[in-house]
Amino acid sequence: MSILQSTKKAVEQVTGVARPGKQGVTDLFRRRKANDFWFKDDGLVPNHPFWPLVVVAAQ
Repeated sequence: MSILQSTKKAVEQVTGVARPGKQGVTDLFRRRKANDFWFKDDGLVPNHPFWPLVVVAAQ
């Protein structure tokens, strides 16, 4: 075991802080739902009939 690995392991044991595993990382992220808005054509703003305005809010 290298000096770096030994030091890392000792710090993890003393502090209790370690790099999370794959499941731990996925638990840190939340799925977000995109909101889509459809607008009727008012003649002033060009709207595409098949493409909505999509907003993904950062929380």
